Amino acid sequence: MVAIAAAVVLAVVVAQVAADVVDSGARASRVAARSYVTEVIPVIDVSTTLASTVHLVREDATSLDRTALEADLGDLVTGTSDNLTQLEFLGVPAPSPRSEDLLRAVLATRALAARTLSGAIALAIGPEAFSASSTGSLAGGSGSPTLPSLVASTRARAAKLVVRAGLEMATSDRDYSGFVSSLPPASGRHRLPSSRWFTHSALWAEASATSWVAQLSSTPALEIRYDLSIVAVTVQPPVVRIIGLPTTTTLATTTPTTTLPTAPVTGTLPSSTSTSTTSTSTTLQLPPPGSTSVLPPTHQLSVVLVVANSGNDQISGIWVAASVVPDPSADGRPTSRPPTRSTALRVGLLQPGTSVEVNLPPLGVVEGDAYKLWVSVGTGSLPRAPVTSLPEGAGQIDEVKVKVASG
Repeated sequence: MVAIAAAVVLAVVVAQVAADVVDSGARASRVAARSYVTEVIPVIDVSTTLASTVHLVREDATSLDRTALEADLGDLVTGTSDNLTQLEFLGVPAPSPRSEDLLRAVLATRALAARTLSGAIALAIGPEAFSASSTGSLAGGSGSPTLPSLVASTRARAAKLVVRAGLEMATSDRDYSGFVSSLPPASGRHRLPSSRWFTHSALWAEASATSWVAQLSSTPALEIRYDLSIVAVTVQPPVVRIIGLPTTTTLATTTPTTTLPTAPVTGTLPSSTSTSTTSTSTTLQLPPPGSTSVLPPTHQLSVVLVVANSGNDQISGIWVAASVVPDPSADGRPTSRPPTRSTALRVGLLQPGTSVEVNLPPLGVVEGDAYKLWVSVGTGSLPRAPVTSLPEGAGQIDEVKVKVASG
């Protein structure tokens, strides 16, 4: 009898312990699920915030300039990629593999949609689609000008990508709803924010996408504009005076170099270039035609150019050059030295809105001689001869008359 009673007591104790273990495990699962929801809320908030950039681009792109639009698209693509990485390093496991997979799919699909939309706009504002003279439909039609076949086909591809981006966003929204539903009620899933990317579905329909692409492709502010400019010309030794003006101007030899803000460029400049000048020099403001800048006695002339990308797209293959050509119309004595001397250096690539200072190797000059100093910036093959005319494509050339004083 005693043995039976002991067995009953033991069974009750074992059952209680088992119940406590189960209850403890359930409590632990609830705590873990709630912790996951707490940790994932900031990740979802970031994704939802990025949707505002999508809406800005879709609704206001034609009111932006190219640089601003590309900056917004870059932020969108980078932001969605970083958001997905943020989830990967969350450090708190999801309540179930299904929940984990669904949220990862949400953020991955949104990152894909951002890239698709960016690609669509790149096509729409690229040179193959741009036409400032026409806002007609892709297929032409009654009352609409007929577009060149390349323009029409490029715009059609862009419009299809816009529609695809919309479908990807809609898929991500459905996956997000599925993710919320997959979480256990005890996780506090009601605390999760609403997160939608696909709003105003009509904006992502084929007809609307086609019209929008045509607007993008016909907005002058979004057209690629390549523009290289010479911001400043500095010479060493410094100019001592300028003659040929209504009033002759004498410049103090202690005039310091004018240093403009410069931005880094891709690649490394040749060793004979620099981004600063420490010696005394003069920044020429390109005196009026007919005037001459007089240099002190010297056998060499150093030129420093500050060149800028004043366009709205990056420019590669940039070079700068300087040439001294004897000026027969000036009062300079003849020389037996080579008639012209020139130098050129490769700069590389400049992003829009950036500039770089380039120190060119010195040019040989003769005391008492007068020259035309040609300074230029352009793209393509590095010049092997003096550049005395405007370079093809993006570029600029300026002429300054100089005379080297006699010793």
